[in-house]
Amino acid sequence: MPNYPKAEIFPPYRGKRLVREEIDGLPVTRTWIYPATGRNVIKRLLCYWSFAISSLPVCMREPRPDFIFVESPPLFLGCTALVCSRLRGVPYILNVSDLWPESARQFGIVRNKVLLAFGERLERLLYRNAYRISAQTDGIRNHIAAIVGGAKVMMLYNGVDITAFRPGIVASVPWVEPHEAAFLFAGTFGYQHCWDVILDAAELLRARPDIVFLLVGDGPEKARLVDQARLRNLDNIRFVEWRPVNEMPALFAVCRATVVPLRKGELLKGTRPSKIFPALACESPVILSGEGESARLLLDNRCGIVVPPEDSSAFAEAVKRLADHPEEARELGRRGRLLVERDYGWDTLVGSWLRELPA
Repeated sequence: MPNYPKAEIFPPYRGKRLVREEIDGLPVTRTWIYPATGRNVIKRLLCYWSFAISSLPVCMREPRPDFIFVESPPLFLGCTALVCSRLRGVPYILNVSDLWPESARQFGIVRNKVLLAFGERLERLLYRNAYRISAQTDGIRNHIAAIVGGAKVMMLYNGVDITAFRPGIVASVPWVEPHEAAFLFAGTFGYQHCWDVILDAAELLRARPDIVFLLVGDGPEKARLVDQARLRNLDNIRFVEWRPVNEMPALFAVCRATVVPLRKGELLKGTRPSKIFPALACESPVILSGEGESARLLLDNRCGIVVPPEDSSAFAEAVKRLADHPEEARELGRRGRLLVERDYGWDTLVGSWLRELPA
């Protein structure tokens, strides 16, 4: 049942064990889950296993598919795919968008050595038994290939619907004044982000009332960030609750650039945050505080500014640069749109993936 990121079942689905509906012409079956987020390991495990267990009977009753396509994380959902695959004689494809348990270890979400060792053994078991493993970044692909070899690993990069996310949408929003240069973060307030970079940059830019940070979304780190902004009296940071997808192009249009502040770490060098691609599709340049794959993507295609991770001063200077040079922001954004049109539209990505998938 829909519950992310607040770990609360959405009102239409509360109290229900099973819901069948149709979305864009596709039949969707939703099953019960114990919703949980944050650093409480027991609750997180209950969340993961509840869905892995409740979804298995439904998977067994559905019409026999050609393939079972399963998302990780949560890695435990791979157990559902493995059992269903064995019982129904259908191969499963594991789509890995984040490495688990490695990410849980690096971000301090799980510290128990027994649980981490169990997670690593489960990871290897599911990789070995998968028909194919689909990786979202080169870093994830390299990690998986080191475990099971590269023959069964396919690439399915993050992308964007370039018809839904496009430039030229003119609208006003209540959180940004016409004279302001707003810098947008839109997405989940997660552990992989270095929020102190935004807090410190806002502090450094106090003397620039025309520069504001618009932070849209929710997640496990949001409450701490809101408290810190209030304690430091940072009026140039504005928090907005989740907005519907169809409102996002207008938000990108009124903001000068999109900001992505990542933490340091080897794991994050191999990530490509999904929020980058809708921004570029709307001709919103990206200011990335990070390194690795995302940095190379932006620099090689000249569609953003990259500063070292956790460097608040450099981040503030990049923000000030685009605030003072809107024509540069427009040119970076234009190149970003050309990039996603060429390489990262979903039709292009999925079409390539399907052609690579053995019959």
